[in-house]
Amino acid sequence: MRKAASPDAYRDSSITTSGFVIGIDVGGTFTDAVCSDGETTWRAKSPTNPARFSDGVMGACAMLAQQAGLTLGDLMSRVVRFGLGTTAVTNVLATKRGRTVGLLTTKGFEFHLHAMRNHRDVQGGWIERFWMPMEPEAVRGIDERVDRYGQVLKPLIADEVIAAAADLIKRNDVNAFAVSYLWSFRNPAHEEQTVALLRAKYPSMPVYSGAELRPIMREYERTTLAVLNAFAADALDGIEELEEQLKDLGLTCPMLLLHSGGGAISAEEARHTPLALASSGPAAGSVAAGEIAVVAGLPDAICCDMGGTSIDVAVVTNGIPERRHTADIGGIVTGQSAIDVESVGAGGGSIAWIDDRGLLRVGPQSARATPGPVCYGRGGTEATVTDAMVLLGYIDPASFNRGGMTLDVEGARAACARLGERLGMDAMGIAHGIREIALAEMSKAMRARISSGGLDARRYGVIAFGGSGSLFATAMAKELELPWVLTPALASVLSAYGAATADIRRERARAVDELLPLESDHATTVLKDLMERAEEDLVAQNVTPANRSLLCEAEVRFHRQNASLTLTIEGDIDSDDLATRFRTSYAKNFGVSSLTANTPIELSTLRVTGVGKTIRAVLPQSPHVEAGGGLNAIGSRDIYLDPDHPTAVPVYAAVDFRTGHRLEGPALVDVGDTTLWAPAGTSVELIAGGTLKTTIASRG
Repeated sequence: MRKAASPDAYRDSSITTSGFVIGIDVGGTFTDAVCSDGETTWRAKSPTNPARFSDGVMGACAMLAQQAGLTLGDLMSRVVRFGLGTTAVTNVLATKRGRTVGLLTTKGFEFHLHAMRNHRDVQGGWIERFWMPMEPEAVRGIDERVDRYGQVLKPLIADEVIAAAADLIKRNDVNAFAVSYLWSFRNPAHEEQTVALLRAKYPSMPVYSGAELRPIMREYERTTLAVLNAFAADALDGIEELEEQLKDLGLTCPMLLLHSGGGAISAEEARHTPLALASSGPAAGSVAAGEIAVVAGLPDAICCDMGGTSIDVAVVTNGIPERRHTADIGGIVTGQSAIDVESVGAGGGSIAWIDDRGLLRVGPQSARATPGPVCYGRGGTEATVTDAMVLLGYIDPASFNRGGMTLDVEGARAACARLGERLGMDAMGIAHGIREIALAEMSKAMRARISSGGLDARRYGVIAFGGSGSLFATAMAKELELPWVLTPALASVLSAYGAATADIRRERARAVDELLPLESDHATTVLKDLMERAEEDLVAQNVTPANRSLLCEAEVRFHRQNASLTLTIEGDIDSDDLATRFRTSYAKNFGVSSLTANTPIELSTLRVTGVGKTIRAVLPQSPHVEAGGGLNAIGSRDIYLDPDHPTAVPVYAAVDFRTGHRLEGPALVDVGDTTLWAPAGTSVELIAGGTLKTTIASRG
C-alpha cells in the first residue's frame, strides 16, 4: 500500500512570486478557471460553447484578469503555468464524429474487435452491442504471424500491407489507420514495419500501433486503444487553435493538458495519444480532492464531483486516487491506464421526463450549456435538476454564480408545472420529486462504488465538489451513513484547481509473464529499461533532477488468472516479497477462502510512472477566529423540505468562517459560486486548507 502524502508536500513556497498559475476545466455546462499568484487565488465560471470550447476558456481568463486588476494581455504575459482539462476528446466520442478508421490485424482475427467479447448494453429493454468507432468492413487481415514466444511463424509481406491500405482508402474512405497484430507485445517488429510503411506511403494520415501505445498482453485492449486513438486524432485541433490565441495574447509557457491518469502532458505528446485526454476533468478533480483529503487529515474519501451534466465518483485512499489499467470508455474496454472514475447522468442540467410507464425520471440527457436549464433564460424549455433546486429554495436566484447571473424562478416554475400536468401534480410536487430522484441516482452510484470496492464505509467520508456537489453530498452521506463531508474552498472549480496543480506523469509498461520465483534476470532488465525511458520522458519535459521521481509497480496474479493486483516495487525485484504481499492483498480483496495453496503466482506486467513536480497553485489558508468573534447569519431563506410547507433556514457566508466557528444544521452556507446544504443533525466547521467540514451525527 502506498503511503499518504504529507500535508507539507502541498505547501511549496517556490510556486510563484513573479508570475501566475492558471488552471482551466472545460465542462459540459461551464468552463471553470482558477488563477493563483501564491498568495491570492481567484476563480471564474464562464458558459461553455460546445461548438467552440475556446470561447469559454477565453471568457473565463478575461474574468480572472479583471479580478486580478490586469488586462488579459498583461495576465497572460505573466503566466508561468497554464493547465487545461478539456472535453475535446470526450466530445468526439460522445458525438461519434471522428476520423474514418481502417484496421490492419492478423489474418483470421478480423472479427475479434467487433465481437466485443460478447459485451452488450441494454437500451430500452433491448440488448445491443456497444458502439464501435469503425465498421467491420474496414478491417483487413494481414497474413503474418508471431507466436506467443515472439518467434516469427509467417513473415510480413510489405506489398500485402500497401495493397490492403490502398483498398481500405478506396472502398471505405479511410483517413486514419490502426495496426494491431497478435502477440505483437512479445515481438513488435511486424507492427513497427507496418507503421513505417503506412507513414511513408501516406504521411498525412494518422497511424496508431497497439504495441507502441501499450505493449501488454490482451490483444483486444491493445486494438481498441489503437482504434480509438485513430478515431480521435483530430480532437486536438481546437486545442492548438486555443494555444495560438493565448500566445498572441502573450502566453510564453507551454500549455499542459490534463490526461485521464491525473497527470499533465504537452499538446505535442497528446497528439501521439489523444485518447489519454478522455475524462481529463474528472481525473484532475480526483487528484485535487486527494490533496484536500491529505491537508484535512482525512486521507480516505469518496469523491463526488457533480457538475451540470453528470456526477463523477472516484475513491481516494491515503490521499491517492484509485486507478484502473484497463479503462472502460463508452462501453469499450481499452488498455488505457486511468483514474477510476464512474459517471452517472445526474447533474444540475439533467432533464426530467416521464417514461412510457408514466413515471417521473431524471437524466441521463442534459440541457448542458446550450440551451441550459429553463431558469438560465437561454431558451431551455425542459425542467432540470437546477430548475427544481431553484424552485425549492436551495439555490438563491439573485446570487447565482457570485451574482453574475440572475435566474428566472417563474420560468422554472412553469417548466415544472408543464411536466406535472401529465401526472396530476403541481410545480412544487414535481420539483420535490426531481430532487428526490436525482438524490437517489447519486446515492445509488456511491453505494455501488462502496460495495464493488469492498470499502469499509466507517473509514470513508465524502469530498463534494463541482457546481452542484455541496447541495447533495451531505444528504447522500446521511443516507449511506458516512461520517463527514468536506467542501473545499474551491469546490465549484476544483477540477480547474487540479489542472493548475497536477504533476507531469508519463507511464511506461511492458509484459513479463514469468512465474515467481523468477529464474532469470529478464524482469530486472525490463524494469531498468522502463525506468530509463520514464526518466527520458521527464528530461524531455525539462523537469529538473530534483523534481523527478519514479513509481515502480508490478501486476501480479495467479497463473493465467484474468484479474491481477498491483503492488509497488521499491529497490530491486524481490520474488519472495512479491509473492507474500500478493497473497496477503488477494486475501484482503477476495477473502482468505479464495486462496489456493499450490497455484503458481505470475508476474504479468511491470510499470514505471515518471512523476515531475511543476510550478503549482496553492490552497487558501484558514484564518482563526478572534476573541469574541462569532459567526452570524447573513439572512434566511425558505426551503421546501416537503412540497407543501416551507421551512425558514438561516444562511451563512463561507467567507465569514474562521477555525473555531461551528454551526448546527439545518442551514445553508453561501460559498459564492455554490451552496452547501447542511440538514438537521449535522454541524459545519472550517478546517485546514479553507475547507468546510460537515460532521454527520451518528444514528446510534
